[in-house]
Amino acid sequence: MAYNTNQFCWHGIVSTDPAKAAAFYPEVLGWKSVSMAMGDDTATMFTASDVPIAHYMAPPMPGVPSHWNNYLRVDDVDATAKTAVDNGGSLMVPGTDIPPGRFAVVTSPSGAAISLFHEADPSSEHHPGGMGGIHWTELHSKDITADIEWLKGTFGFEISEMAMPQGGTYFILNHGGEQRGGAMGAMMEQAPSMWLTWVSVDNCDNAMARVTTHGGQVHSPAMEMEGIGRMAVVADSTGAVFGTIQPAAQ
Repeated sequence: MAYNTNQFCWHGIVSTDPAKAAAFYPEVLGWKSVSMAMGDDTATMFTASDVPIAHYMAPPMPGVPSHWNNYLRVDDVDATAKTAVDNGGSLMVPGTDIPPGRFAVVTSPSGAAISLFHEADPSSEHHPGGMGGIHWTELHSKDITADIEWLKGTFGFEISEMAMPQGGTYFILNHGGEQRGGAMGAMMEQAPSMWLTWVSVDNCDNAMARVTTHGGQVHSPAMEMEGIGRMAVVADSTGAVFGTIQPAAQ
């Protein structure tokens, strides 16, 4: 089987209070918190229906706020990181080996960070989808024109466009005839450029209620998009922003 590049394959939650995050996500999304051996260390992660979804950890250094981290599978981490910089991005973390594979962290021209990843064992390719899993990942950019050119030049994404109901253009990132992610101009002036992770839930409004009950915040009211689903942008109890989506019936 060919290595499935340009696909979001893993996610992480960096939390200023990992214990608080460990309590929040099971209550809100029904995930379980588990510990797994990773080389000589132990990784803590969330699962849905026993499928690993995301790891969670404390920030690597003081001053880093809570956030979600998204991993894009690439053929060659170091070569892609160099191309990302050559095309106007920045290198935050150089190529680094960990037991599951090799990763690096780069930013787009507007400053949105993304992790590049290549599994040590290509047969272990993982895409945590399904109910309670990751539904979609999209870029919210403060300079969408520059970032779209960067995505095309760095990863070779083919871009298709669609008009958004609230105005503006939504860009779909395609690879190998498949939709792999999205991009749009940032809607909230105060928010930095970022990749937003959407998690599938069976009822968006109930999930929003659980978010606030368990110490999180709702950043946008639930909205319905025909053919897509009902969705809302929220933050966990330590401030990490993500989206909840009740996918439209197919």
